[in-house]
Amino acid sequence: MITFEFKKIKKSAIPITLIFFNLVGSLLGTMIFALNRKVLLDGTQAHVLWGQTVFYSSQIFTPILIGIICSISCQFEESNKNWQRLLSIPVKANRIILSKITSLSLVMAISQLIVLLFYIIIALVLKVPFANYLLDFLLWSITGWIATITIVTIQIFLSIRLKNFAVPILISAILAMAGLMTLFIGQGLFRIFPYAQIAVGDRARSLVPFTLSEFILFLVVNSAYIFVFYTLAVRQLKKRFI
Repeated sequence: MITFEFKKIKKSAIPITLIFFNLVGSLLGTMIFALNRKVLLDGTQAHVLWGQTVFYSSQIFTPILIGIICSISCQFEESNKNWQRLLSIPVKANRIILSKITSLSLVMAISQLIVLLFYIIIALVLKVPFANYLLDFLLWSITGWIATITIVTIQIFLSIRLKNFAVPILISAILAMAGLMTLFIGQGLFRIFPYAQIAVGDRARSLVPFTLSEFILFLVVNSAYIFVFYTLAVRQLKKRFI
């Protein structure tokens, strides 16, 4: 099932979309860093560059990117009536949804690595010393990836529920902006809002490692979202075709 999913991904516009969105987000953050670099202390530049590079990607561009790739993937099933074909084989609905989540989550793992690679390239070009903190940035990329699974699961549910290409993407954009707004409401809301979880995982705002309590909260929040929306997606698929 997962191999079949990757074959469909290769034939779609997802790889190009992946690079484009991550590049735009990284360059936007780099421009803001460059404009403010003169007022930064030398010992903080690597972390500030990380924060600027990943913040716009993780908080705005990546949630929208996930909305797009999930819509592309699910619309492939809608247009070719693959949902019905798979269920008639029969393949269980939970296995179909799990394969979809797994394949797209692996795509988002590649996305996180691309962001990290862009950061390294940008740091080298700007001559920002980062080698001593590279392990931290790698670990934050991994926790950021965990958060992408949450949004992938939500967007798959929305795509199945709405049976539409554009509306789930619009919802992802609105919720991404809502996640940005939670920063102005309070850190408590920001830490639990689903479309802010990638920024939380990437440590885009705090720029310091998780405390134990923060990490436990992060895992609990994301596990809960994934479980709830996975269950809803399976139920919705069954409701439509079984």
